[in-house]
Amino acid sequence: MNRRFWYGVLALALVLSLGWGWNEYRQSAKFQQAAENRNQHAFRDLASQLDQLETVLAKGQVASTAKQKVLYLSQAGSHSEAAMKDIAQIPAEEAGLSYVGQFVNQVGDFSRNAAQKVAVGTNLTSEEEKTLADVHGQVQTMNRQVQELLVRVDTENLAWTDKPKTILQRLSLGKPQIAEASAEGQDVQPTSVRAGLDQLNASLQKLPPFSYTGEFASRSVAEPLGLPKQEVNKDQSLEAANDFLSKVGLSGVNLEFAGVSSGPMGGYLWKQGDISLTVSKQGGKVIEFWNQRTLQERTLTADQGKSKALSTLKNLGWTLVPTSVEDYGGYIRLEVIQEQDKVRCYPDKIRLTVALDDGSITAYDSTPYWAYHHPRNLTPKITVDEAKKKLRSGFQIKETGLAVIPVLGNREVLAYEFRGMYQNEEYLVYVNAENGLEEKIQRIIHTPRGEYLQ
Repeated sequence: MNRRFWYGVLALALVLSLGWGWNEYRQSAKFQQAAENRNQHAFRDLASQLDQLETVLAKGQVASTAKQKVLYLSQAGSHSEAAMKDIAQIPAEEAGLSYVGQFVNQVGDFSRNAAQKVAVGTNLTSEEEKTLADVHGQVQTMNRQVQELLVRVDTENLAWTDKPKTILQRLSLGKPQIAEASAEGQDVQPTSVRAGLDQLNASLQKLPPFSYTGEFASRSVAEPLGLPKQEVNKDQSLEAANDFLSKVGLSGVNLEFAGVSSGPMGGYLWKQGDISLTVSKQGGKVIEFWNQRTLQERTLTADQGKSKALSTLKNLGWTLVPTSVEDYGGYIRLEVIQEQDKVRCYPDKIRLTVALDDGSITAYDSTPYWAYHHPRNLTPKITVDEAKKKLRSGFQIKETGLAVIPVLGNREVLAYEFRGMYQNEEYLVYVNAENGLEEKIQRIIHTPRGEYLQ
């Protein structure tokens, strides 16, 4: 009797454990499918924006009047900005889509600067016209790759990610990886959307750079202005990486060395599973971090996620001010900046992705901060009242402050920042705090995801 009873208990426990396991499997599959759908949607949006970007750049070359040229170049800037938002939603692996994002940023910045120049009555120089043609050619190449990948998604039902690697592939004894093959000039068909995007990212590194004057003319300065001068070795970089992980709630991760990146912001690459980091050689600072884990069901509001992220940043030693929050459902995109003596320093920026299942930081990019942070003279030469006189009549001021902003020519200036309303729309107007010139105007767009600037 006793034995039968325990057999029954064990059988019941087995049934319950199988039921629990099946339920967990279904939930996991549900979340993976949701992530797959979200990624595919972002990729389709990106393909659409790149197609339109290529078209308006082509029209911008053909346009013979200033009015038409300004129209098409301005549209190119808008499509570049929209493409960057789509790129932000696509999960990255190690270096991710860094070259794609950098290139799209530069295209948009060049287009906006060229439009501004033509709008004030100055023709593009022959060199700038050549740059426009070069930019269009490179965008055309990138767009063709993305459109071909989209066709394969529709006709071959291409999966988002590849199947797990075999032991031979992990030991690099199999066929060359897609990104590596692309970098070496080999023609290898990507076996997934993710592999195709990695191939695109690698192929962009082979394109010749184009030169122009603008905010994103070089994402990395000749020498990072904010990084400490001393260099660190591999062991010291691992210590910095582990310290960072423990402070963002990921202690006990057994990181593996993944190589060294070059350039002024280059550093040691560390990876384990979904987690990867870059620690700068100069100064030993964590420049980039990704945790590409599967997101679970949302439990936090955007404000709660922001609050948790700011608390984590404080643990990392940062006291920063949030400037924008965009809600993407399962996560938020957050930008924070340095504030010095109540002056907002917009070039000193850190970009974050924050999961809304637990408020953890899943992506962190401090490249702009370490590239551009430096001691500044923050004393204005004109008063705020003198600056207000430069504003258009009818502009209703809501907030006033001082800010350091990037401007045309890869420069930065100290300016009065006026947030206000004009004809029922909200704007940020920047007036140079040294000479009273109107430097920049940005329109604030309110969407269900949050505010963004146009």
